[in-house]
Amino acid sequence: MNSKNPWRVLGQQSYAYELAQQFDYELGGLALFVPVGNAGNITAIMSGLLKMLRYGVIESLPKIVAVQSEHADPVFRYYSQAEGSRVYEPVTVRPSVAQAAMIGDPVSFPRVQKMVTEYDKAAGEPRFFAVQVREQAIMDNMILANRSGLTICTQGGEGLAGLREALKRGFLAPGERAVIDSTAHALKFAEFQSAYFDDRLTEGFEVQARPELVNRPMDISPQGVPLPVAGQTQSPADRAAYVAAAARDIAQALGLKSAHD
Repeated sequence: MNSKNPWRVLGQQSYAYELAQQFDYELGGLALFVPVGNAGNITAIMSGLLKMLRYGVIESLPKIVAVQSEHADPVFRYYSQAEGSRVYEPVTVRPSVAQAAMIGDPVSFPRVQKMVTEYDKAAGEPRFFAVQVREQAIMDNMILANRSGLTICTQGGEGLAGLREALKRGFLAPGERAVIDSTAHALKFAEFQSAYFDDRLTEGFEVQARPELVNRPMDISPQGVPLPVAGQTQSPADRAAYVAAAARDIAQALGLKSAHD
């Protein structure tokens, strides 16, 4: 089901409904960051929010921030022009780590124009914004998020990079909350994280690995205890000694302290 299929767009509106439910239908002071490729997600979200406003389910509309890579940014370019003199032009895409958003002529762009006009009119002020981010920022932010315990994909990194860019541009006010749309699990685009660690994204993607973000395996070899041998089973006493020594060395390498220290 492609991004223009009406059944898919209707289904994607559930994002807006579930979001409203999670925030107890109080969406004031909220900003949603959505990566944009074919623009099915972002138009569906706006449509769902407008329906809830129309029927009195919510009283205010959150900000919507469209995020695009500089390698595929026709929506950003359009809304960067002065209102009243905007001209839409497709772009020739360059390689992007945000593969699902690497689209130079979104099939849903006419719907974007319609929905943004309706959305801002219903809000009574501009509530739709667009930002452009670099490929480097997409990967750095994806790695930062995953180092914090998340498992987001490159599109999630694009959304987080978009939040940082929106803050720089003053699109968010102090005290506003942000929701970042991560459209896929990290396993879907895991090869980009591995390529980042190996610094294999310099060509085309224009991404260089930051040494402090590269995840390197640690060699832990406890000393003074019997080590496991392939094909042999350790005795319970040897296994306990090895586990204790390995745990101690890992904690030391990570700068952790025992609860008894």
